[in-house]
Amino acid sequence: MNRGVLFMTIFHPDEDKGNQYRELWTKYVGRGQQTYTPSQIVVDKAQGAYLWTLDGRKLTDFTSGVLVSNLGYAHPKFETKFKEYYKQLPRNTYNMISPVQVEASKRLIESFGYSKAQKILWAASGSEGIQKAMWSALHRYPERNIIVATRHGFHGKKGLAADVTGDTSPNPNVRWISFPMGEGYEQDFYEKELNQLWDNHKGKIALLITEPYLGAKGSYHPPKWYHQLLQHWCNEHDIPFIFDEVQSCFGRTGNMYAFQTYGVEPDLVVLGKGMASGEPASAVVGREDLIEALDYGEASDTFSGGSSACCAVCATMDVFEEDKIVEHVKKTQGKLKDILMKLKQEFPFIMDVRGEGFVYGVDCVSLEIANKCVLEAYYGTGKEGVHFLGPLAKKVIRISPPLIITEKELDHAYQLLISAWRRI
Repeated sequence: MNRGVLFMTIFHPDEDKGNQYRELWTKYVGRGQQTYTPSQIVVDKAQGAYLWTLDGRKLTDFTSGVLVSNLGYAHPKFETKFKEYYKQLPRNTYNMISPVQVEASKRLIESFGYSKAQKILWAASGSEGIQKAMWSALHRYPERNIIVATRHGFHGKKGLAADVTGDTSPNPNVRWISFPMGEGYEQDFYEKELNQLWDNHKGKIALLITEPYLGAKGSYHPPKWYHQLLQHWCNEHDIPFIFDEVQSCFGRTGNMYAFQTYGVEPDLVVLGKGMASGEPASAVVGREDLIEALDYGEASDTFSGGSSACCAVCATMDVFEEDKIVEHVKKTQGKLKDILMKLKQEFPFIMDVRGEGFVYGVDCVSLEIANKCVLEAYYGTGKEGVHFLGPLAKKVIRISPPLIITEKELDHAYQLLISAWRRI
């Protein structure tokens, strides 16, 4: 759709209530508020791994919001613990300290389990966390101006986070290095690229930032040696290594943190999304000398590390520990992979399936087919369906169900998808 053309309301047959609210949303809210999803569900309630639309359709959720609701929806233990932590705290704790803020900070740092995890900075969104991590490195080494980022990552839409997103940048100090996307290059290809970068900018590189896997680009997951190579190069040249775990933290890759999955110990790790089970929260955890490079007020903002965020983090960590969520993912991830590979075998319009843990990308032959997959999954049997977001990278459907989903629920979703996608 061209810029300047009015956004057209999405309508679905036999959804009078939902259509009414979609029309009102189009009337009042700018289209830039959301990404395009052909189903655009109007949700009435949510519980566990399920969503119910205003017109009564039950959907197995394969989105976790956007990798946010790792514990599913209205998790009873989380909700109870969240209220217990909150008590009568003020909703905003700007320039105040509450015990729960200290507890959340301490628990996150200790959960990393390695010596570089020393201090924390809080933020209210992933892109803000990325900016604070980058600010920390740039302030620590003010004489260095070069920023290194891996191509095709997504770190945010604002400021420095936007500068290191994609593969081009308005920031003249950004330099790009390759990220494995199935080309089959050996390790020496990336070593040569890194060494050339050092030769060109020796002593001037302030940081290297990457994602564990390329999510927004279509779910490309590198071999473990890739991130280990980046860390070794950074350590060798005293360059802060920043790991953007905004979408991969808290169990998504089969471990509590993706740095554990890939066997690295970054200097700074940015957390977000699933860490607070729906409350807006992000954090940077890492080296004290980097984080303390920011002076009073240089990382402050109105909502960062507030009481609701810290209560949600503590409640989430309690549930992860008590219900052994990561262990459940390790046990169940094989079932998810199995059903996705069966779908690939069944439908020739699926070109590839890429992923790990509880995050995959189903790569379709075209945007048109990918959108049809999302829409037909939504329609399902009429009464039941499966909920996806709109395609990534034009034709890749992200698969990211809540981590609490059971094998039985995954099997049921598989049967719904088989039935729905046979109509394409």
